[in-house]
Amino acid sequence: MKLFLSFCIFAANLVLGQAAWAQSSTVTSQLRAQRVEMLAGKTVFKPATEGKPGEVLEYSGTYRNGGAAAVDKLLATIPVPAGTTFIAGSAEPAQAQASTDGTRFAPMPLLRSVKQADGSERKEPVPLAEYRALRWEIGTLAAGRSAVASLRVRIDAPAAITAVKP
Repeated sequence: MKLFLSFCIFAANLVLGQAAWAQSSTVTSQLRAQRVEMLAGKTVFKPATEGKPGEVLEYSGTYRNGGAAAVDKLLATIPVPAGTTFIAGSAEPAQAQASTDGTRFAPMPLLRSVKQADGSERKEPVPLAEYRALRWEIGTLAAGRSAVASLRVRIDAPAAITAVKP
């Protein structure tokens, strides 16, 4: 099975761009995908041009307010591509919300109700592989300032990744 993350990168840029556009025409956004490797105990980022099952990718969205006034109520949303699993604890800033459909968001970990044989319901965690997007409430972004949100995923299926130009 091939996974084309270029569509996900395009979709994420669209989401980032729409949120920024809705806020102010002075806010720009950029999504970046990088492969994460550990070398000699240090995290090293490499271009995400190819991906193999088990590899880790980091998606980071950068918002920049190029205007003269602060922008309020800024939201950042980054999709979690199909064929990948969100890595718990990798969201930065940590107070992200998650979604299984890209529309409804809730604090992590996501929980769902499961009906028991006796008719009662209990809450259980939603598997991380079912997370499809994360969202951050950036809040106010001062003029001339930037904010970054990021998450990491592990590739579950073989992937062909299109590099993102800076």
